[in-house]
Amino acid sequence: MNTEPTNQDILEAVHSFATSTETRLQNIESSVSSLDNRVGHLENQMVTKEYLDEKLSDLRGDLVVLLRKEDKKVAKLIEILQNNNVISQDDAKQVLSLEPFPQQQL
Repeated sequence: MNTEPTNQDILEAVHSFATSTETRLQNIESSVSSLDNRVGHLENQMVTKEYLDEKLSDLRGDLVVLLRKEDKKVAKLIEILQNNNVISQDDAKQVLSLEPFPQQQL
């Protein structure tokens, strides 16, 4: 009996291997495509350093504006208290010289 494979046997084995390899390759391509879509979505949703720096700068500016408004209220209150002789001029100067926006005089 002849145990040598025929050309047809070899062609069938190569065809079978090529078919299974093609199927695996298609599955890998599908997975990569799915990952690519997910990474693209993450990149679109991701906060960049520039964006975060800009937002923090905006917030800092807003806080400074609010603090300045409050500082004006405190200065007006001190002026009223001083005019009504509730606090002395030295006390008023001492309070107004405090941070965050120290003032010299009323």
